[in-house]
Amino acid sequence: MSYMKIIFIKSFILILCFFIGNCAQSQTHLKLILNTTEPIDKAFVGHFTDKEFISIEFKDTLELDFKIQKTDFYHVNYLQGEKIYNVKLFLNCGSITVVMRIENDTLLVDKVSGSPFYEKVKKWKQNYTTIIQREDSAALDSFLLTTYEEQIDNIFSFSIGKKYLDIHQNNKLKLYALLPLIARQNDELKTQFGFGILNDRLLGIIRNNIISLSDFDLLDTENKTVFASTYNSRFTILDFWFVGCIPCIEDHKKIRELLPILKQKNIELISISNDDNYQTWKEYIEKNNYAWQHYKKPASPQNIVNQLGISSYPTYLLLDNEGKILHSTYSLEEVLSFVK
Repeated sequence: MSYMKIIFIKSFILILCFFIGNCAQSQTHLKLILNTTEPIDKAFVGHFTDKEFISIEFKDTLELDFKIQKTDFYHVNYLQGEKIYNVKLFLNCGSITVVMRIENDTLLVDKVSGSPFYEKVKKWKQNYTTIIQREDSAALDSFLLTTYEEQIDNIFSFSIGKKYLDIHQNNKLKLYALLPLIARQNDELKTQFGFGILNDRLLGIIRNNIISLSDFDLLDTENKTVFASTYNSRFTILDFWFVGCIPCIEDHKKIRELLPILKQKNIELISISNDDNYQTWKEYIEKNNYAWQHYKKPASPQNIVNQLGISSYPTYLLLDNEGKILHSTYSLEEVLSFVK
């Protein structure tokens, strides 16, 4: 081998080691640039694998460091009073620049530099949108399962699997296709944020056909352990929610107006909160004077939320008078359409 070839190979190895070492040992550096005339107060940025979160006063350009050493899922939030502009990004480790703007009350990403994985996810989303527009369900299933397998060694697979689950949450036979894919993922990946959201809900759907509410302890607004009751209703709608869930709060306003109609149709509505803070939950119920059954999950891990693997809010389950699960959805309007 020639002297020049040896020098080239050694140089290449040194450069490769530098980049690998840089990603494995140093912090991930995010440079966030926001072009806006909106009076933003502060930014809140975090990822969930190592639970690193940074809250910082707003500047047009922010420089943030994280200890994460792998591709991860970031939440970028800009706060203006109670208003939140946010975007979610899959990013590599390393030094990354994200250029954004606010348009029509939406935080938009104009450019990302230093993260090839962001571009990969962006292309995936474009392909997904194209298939959705074609309204070809078979092609969509194939795309989701195939790309899940292609991304099986990283956390983006969880997002793909969750889309497939959401589409088929009322079709158990379709959901069985996810089980062998999940089984192939390595143990380290299964400990990362997002896996439980997918896996627990998948098993919650597959394993539960009938819900006996008398099997589950709940807490009432007096902080007493009780059981929910269906009062021999024709149907029961279970509403899983939490106080910080804005769509949940909006749905509760609609439910208040619908209560007379639900009672007339002999439909019981039971709201079960996933809140950990008892006082916050109680104050919300009492402040709004909502006159239907409200309970909070207990601290015990053996609770109805965990049993069903509920992870998206709101989630509505429709039960018949024997407790059989008839339908699962994230939409109040959709669940009500089944009880006309």
